[in-house]
Amino acid sequence: MRKLYPLAILFISFFYINIAHAQLKKSILTTEDIGTLKCTYLKNETANKVSEFFVQVIFKNQQFVYKQEQDTIHLNTKEQIAQFIGDLKTGLLVISDEEKGFNITNRNYTIFKNKGYSDNNFIVIANKDLTIKTPINKFFTNQLITWFNSIDFGKG
Repeated sequence: MRKLYPLAILFISFFYINIAHAQLKKSILTTEDIGTLKCTYLKNETANKVSEFFVQVIFKNQQFVYKQEQDTIHLNTKEQIAQFIGDLKTGLLVISDEEKGFNITNRNYTIFKNKGYSDNNFIVIANKDLTIKTPINKFFTNQLITWFNSIDFGKG
């Protein structure tokens, strides 16, 4: 009997997990590769037709060529998306100016100006603790802003 009790708990938890996941349907509404970024607009729908929408921006570590690390920025509300777009636009204002710099740290990401190179036309998107970073230039930053503006968040 002692040996069957842990097995029974495992069996019940397996059933519970499978039932919970069977009631969740994840749909990719749109996806776009922008430079080294992979941007995805997703919808989760539960069995009782409650929908959650969110955007993921997946970025890879560009610091080391052979070490493929990645992180994801999760944006769950219109306000978070607007804040991210505003942070990117702030970066665009100073991207070409050698004198100016900026550093924005949020709970999901950090955006700062790449310094120390002669052609300093990059902003860097990084995770909060700056271990995974990817630079994007002005062209890809504008593409990213355009893609975010094309999303009708909350619909799909």
